Amino acid sequence: MDCPLALVADDGDMPWSDGHSMASEGSSSVVVPTSPLWTNPVQANRMDTGQLSPISTELEIPPVGGASSTVPTMIHSATSSCAESWSTSYSDDAGPGGEAEHDMSWEKNSDDALTIPKIEPLEDDGFQMDEVKEAPHTPTTDSNAAPVPQMKLKRPRGRPRKHPLTPQVATNKVAKGRSKTGCITCRKRKKKCDEAKPRCLNCEKNAVVCEGYHEKTIWKSGKEKYEENQKRLRLPHITLQPIFEGVETPEDMVFLNHYINHLSGVLTVEGQHKNAFKDMLLQMAVEHRGLMHSILSVASRHIDYDTPYGIKILNSNQKVSMTSLLNRSQFHHHEAMSKLCEPMDNESDPKNKTNLSPRYGQMLCLLLQTLAEGNPNGEHRVHLQAYKNLIQQSPPPDNAFLIFITEFFQYRVFADELIRYPDIHTPRLATEDWEPWLEIQPARLIGIADGLFHYLAQITSIRNTIRANIAAEADPVVDYTSLYRAAEIDSAIREWTPHWPPGDSRDRVGLLYKQMMWVYLFRTIYPPSSTTSTSTLFTQPTTTTTASVAPLSPTSQSHSAHTPPSSERPTSSHTTPPRAESPAPIRYPPHHDHRITLAVDESLAILDSFKPSDPVQTLLLVPCLVIGCACFAPAQRDRVRIAIRIVRGYTGLRNCDRVGEVLEEVWRLMDRGDWGRVWDWQGVARSMGLDFSCA
Repeated sequence: MDCPLALVADDGDMPWSDGHSMASEGSSSVVVPTSPLWTNPVQANRMDTGQLSPISTELEIPPVGGASSTVPTMIHSATSSCAESWSTSYSDDAGPGGEAEHDMSWEKNSDDALTIPKIEPLEDDGFQMDEVKEAPHTPTTDSNAAPVPQMKLKRPRGRPRKHPLTPQVATNKVAKGRSKTGCITCRKRKKKCDEAKPRCLNCEKNAVVCEGYHEKTIWKSGKEKYEENQKRLRLPHITLQPIFEGVETPEDMVFLNHYINHLSGVLTVEGQHKNAFKDMLLQMAVEHRGLMHSILSVASRHIDYDTPYGIKILNSNQKVSMTSLLNRSQFHHHEAMSKLCEPMDNESDPKNKTNLSPRYGQMLCLLLQTLAEGNPNGEHRVHLQAYKNLIQQSPPPDNAFLIFITEFFQYRVFADELIRYPDIHTPRLATEDWEPWLEIQPARLIGIADGLFHYLAQITSIRNTIRANIAAEADPVVDYTSLYRAAEIDSAIREWTPHWPPGDSRDRVGLLYKQMMWVYLFRTIYPPSSTTSTSTLFTQPTTTTTASVAPLSPTSQSHSAHTPPSSERPTSSHTTPPRAESPAPIRYPPHHDHRITLAVDESLAILDSFKPSDPVQTLLLVPCLVIGCACFAPAQRDRVRIAIRIVRGYTGLRNCDRVGEVLEEVWRLMDRGDWGRVWDWQGVARSMGLDFSCA
């Protein structure tokens, strides 16, 4: 605002206070009015912002010279117009000359500041300039921002503070929402709740049952609730690693449980509670993935899903099906073969020596798999041959495991002599002079630790020689050397005794094996005569000599060889036709001896004495084959069929079915009178395309 201000000295009539006078003659001074000043425009602006200056608004003029009078000041009113110009003149009795000196004029322009000098107060001795502080600056606002209306504060009463307080910025008051933390009862009654815990005191005061408080929940928007619901539905995916390598699916657990609870107990006479298939083989499988695959593979092949046991497995496990079990079985077999075929880089490495035992375990499982499947292609012999090659070069370091696999494999090696047909394509595995590397203690099977199966290999050698003589039409078929060796074997068999304690089922099994070995020897050294044709034997009754006919039963009377067959005999009215329920005639081979019949009956009596749940059932398949090939009477054959059926039900091994097939064919040949083929049952099995392990 451009407000010119003029101050002119005048001798006019201005109110002066008593006791004040002008300066002495010849001197001039400028006096400033000391009356209260009205607020100038700058001060007005400061008051609008709520800031007060600490400086006093009164100006005092000290006396000039010796005079102590003061000159009243003239001020312009804040309410007057800024365009007006004020002038003040001062006069003195000194004369007109001093009038010019006392004439002073102030003008305020837009570019000049107020030229009124700042007079410090003198009467207030307690006032100190050091205590004066600069007022707080008015906060600057952005010129581009929209103007914010400022609240005009009321000017406080009284003298302004020397140290003004910091003005408080007015803030918008936030409305407080209604409380919802009261008890349930008060909220229903719409009463004020004191929110006491555990019960509201207001409810107790009003004799009202307090229902307690709602669970504290944080308010969430619909979007947040939706996101939380989606997170709840999309739970994080976790993968529980298998505790045993290879056991990863429900199908694997079915196989593992079957191996532990059933299969491991039927493979040995030790029983379910303690056997090597659990204590040794399963312990190694925990640390060797390939062996675990082999165990699960053989367990899966052993389960027969057509039996009540297999149906029970499917019904009790809803997560599996027959298709999934078969697919998983194939997977384990493939993985087991892949691990077994991995080459060992350095056989002298201690780590590779440690892996030798699991390799033997895998070979054992593969051999058992051929038994469980009843494989007729001779695959069992591949694993037996691999065992013989590896055991000579790298036996396992654990002696206990070495004894176990030696007995187990050698039992199958010797039993293979009863099925193997000698030719250049099927090398012989058993040797007559085999001796174990370590003493087999404790013994689990029969024939290995006690040496009985050595006689089995020797008898097979005699049989192979006689077969070769028959093929070459040598005479005699059984030479002196074979007879002499047979006599030695017979003497050794008679001296052999089982070493099992009395009362043990294996003690009776030992007697059965001893009788079986004698029957095998007797049937071997008495082959059928090469001059007897099959057709003649089929149409004529068998004879014990060339001049006599074998009786139809051990109690029947012999008759002439020239007696015509019964079908060619003349009939008469006095003859009675045979009854339909009469038993079929029993055909005996040439040179039949009642001693073989007695031995077979005694062996069948021992077979019948074992309970179906006896662990020795796993040892009875070999005697069933040898004794069955010497059963000429139908009643004897039926007892052998029952024995094989019991062994099949106990072990679950399908090679029992292959043994039954061979015996049925041999018995059919007996009925036809083809005694040459009956004697050579290894050739019969070969003609049927059956090459399996009968153990």
